[in-house]
Amino acid sequence: MKQHSMYPYALISCLALVAILSGTGCEAPACRELRGRWSTKEGQCIIFQQKGNALWLTRFGSQMDTVRMQFRYDCTKQPVELDLYGFQSGPLTDKTLYGILEWTSDTTFRLNAEAGTDATLRPKAFESDQTMQFVLDREKSGGQ
Repeated sequence: MKQHSMYPYALISCLALVAILSGTGCEAPACRELRGRWSTKEGQCIIFQQKGNALWLTRFGSQMDTVRMQFRYDCTKQPVELDLYGFQSGPLTDKTLYGILEWTSDTTFRLNAEAGTDATLRPKAFESDQTMQFVLDREKSGGQ
């Protein structure tokens, strides 16, 4: 009676598992979808819409100012880059906010950005006095 060794099957299974795990990694992915309403909880919100469009809402007492803009989000860069541009009004007209973004959870990120006309202005690190923390506003983002 010929016995079949389980070794080749176990080896193939282990190699497949290693290949799958090495593709996913242990760390949370840096690339998450940027959509919906995000708030600083201090009177500022950014609503990321489809096709790179966005709205920036700033509260002044009981009044809300809304500025239309566009965004570029590149999660393949380290740190992740988020540029806000195409401002249709206000002091950022004809300028870009060159930013870096770090996801701190699935529902929070921090953003540090510098305004100007040249991408070399992009911050290299997060400075505490320039960094804004954004939280996903689930109630106004359609339960995302």
